[in-house]
Amino acid sequence: MRRFWHACAALALALAGPALAFPGKTVTVVVPFTPGGAVDIVARTVAVGLSEAWQQPVVVENKPGAGGAIGIQAVARAVPDGHVLLLGSVGPLTINPGLGPVGYDVGKDLAPVVLLAKTPAVLVTRPTSPAGDVRQFVHWARSAPAPLNYGSAGNGNITHLVSEYFLGSAGLKAIHVPYKGSAPAITDLLGGQLDFLFDVVPTALPHIRAGKFRPLAVTTNVRSPVLPEVPTLQELGYRDFDVSSWFALLAPAGTPGAVIEQINAAVNQVLDADRTRERLSAMGANVAGGTPVELGRFMGAETQRWRKLIDDKGIKAQ
Repeated sequence: MRRFWHACAALALALAGPALAFPGKTVTVVVPFTPGGAVDIVARTVAVGLSEAWQQPVVVENKPGAGGAIGIQAVARAVPDGHVLLLGSVGPLTINPGLGPVGYDVGKDLAPVVLLAKTPAVLVTRPTSPAGDVRQFVHWARSAPAPLNYGSAGNGNITHLVSEYFLGSAGLKAIHVPYKGSAPAITDLLGGQLDFLFDVVPTALPHIRAGKFRPLAVTTNVRSPVLPEVPTLQELGYRDFDVSSWFALLAPAGTPGAVIEQINAAVNQVLDADRTRERLSAMGANVAGGTPVELGRFMGAETQRWRKLIDDKGIKAQ
């Protein structure tokens, strides 16, 4: 399917007439988080491919702060010519606006370019728990004398929301224990203070491989390339269950459509390269791709889903 979209994008650019002189200078990809995290890794992986394709420098600039707002606001104020782009993710783009004022309007300030990749969360317990699979987990949660408890990386974090989304789908209730990041939640699950956890694959994977976590299911509609033996919740009967921590490329609103199409076509080619796919797969991500319109629709659906859950559960920012 990705190759089909690549061909369509190339044909559309050819029919549009002479291409714009883009890029005419260094392209900056703004990451609204500190270096070293998943968003940063995706940005740098894509930047290398684009730099080679365009024969122009593509640099990654980290602008962390305010849950991603600082970086997003910087891109929103940039000249809309395609030379400043945003590597955004599920939290600041579709969750945080439902938790309260963020200082930007995704729909008005940014233009979708392409969905890059999706990383599933994985439901894990300790190997000593009575749950060897999801069916047994549901029985355990329903029959336990007291509600199970679970941790997350914080109120309103994707690890919190995916947990509540699953609990609602399964008709279960559990006690939420919010932490400041995944690391302390992982520590408490290992130590027996928590019963279960939904964590993104990259941070859960080392503990799964070490035999300290038992993985029960992943949350995307396709299996993780690094956990191919772990079923999806959709496979197990949770219809249309597809939740991920995803990454997307966006431009300032007002960027010419022809420029966005050129960037989209180039990024799709980068995503289809073996080197890119191997790098993203190694961190547990499934390569995406597609058109700007598809990304816009996807982000709209994500925003509606998370806003409804936030409102229904009365979730507040930490």
